Amino acid sequence: MILSNSVIVLAYVVAAAVILPALSMIALGRVPAFLRRQFDAGATRTRIEGIGLLLIGFFILADALAADLGRRSEVPQDWILLVWIGLAAGLIGIRYLAGRSDNAQRRKSTPR
Repeated sequence: MILSNSVIVLAYVVAAAVILPALSMIALGRVPAFLRRQFDAGATRTRIEGIGLLLIGFFILADALAADLGRRSEVPQDWILLVWIGLAAGLIGIRYLAGRSDNAQRRKSTPR
C-alpha cells in the first residue's frame, strides 16, 4: 500500500509536535501550559515523562521515515524493526524507572 505525500508529511508534523514539548519538559522540568493537568508532578518525574514522550516522538518519526524511504528507494526496511525494538525497550525502561504515579499511590494508601 502506497501512502500519499500528504499522509507522510502529516506524520512528520505529528512527530515534531510530540518531540518539541518533550524537549521542553526535559530541559525545563515543567510541563508546557497546554499539557498541564490539575496535579503537577515534580521536576524529576516531569523530566522522566519528557524522555518517554521523546521516545514516542522518535517512534513516530522512524515510522514516517520508513514509509518515506520505502516509497523512494530499494533499500530493505528491516532496520526499522531494530529501531522499533530499541524504542519500545526504552519506553518500558522509562515506565519502570518512573514507577507508579502519585495519584495511584495516594489512592492505594487511603482507606475506603
